Amino acid sequence: MTAEIKICQSCGMPMESAEDFGFNADGSKNEEYCQFCWQDGEFTAKVELPEFIDAQVKIAVEKMGMDESEARAVAETTLPELDRWRAI
Repeated sequence: MTAEIKICQSCGMPMESAEDFGFNADGSKNEEYCQFCWQDGEFTAKVELPEFIDAQVKIAVEKMGMDESEARAVAETTLPELDRWRAI
């Protein structure tokens, strides 16, 4: 039986190791958000969804080598379904 891999409910990053998870204000591990999105009990980027999509597209193109139109299509369909953005 394999363990279910959690994904960050802000950016969609798979969280496979303890270092991937964000942390709460009390230092405990946050099970919902990754270290890049959640630190000290709050979001690291205080932006609206359109700006967040633009930032994620830039990361996907520059760091992952994705085509910009493909990266934007993935971001625009995936991110709005995650808990952080659904709540808005």
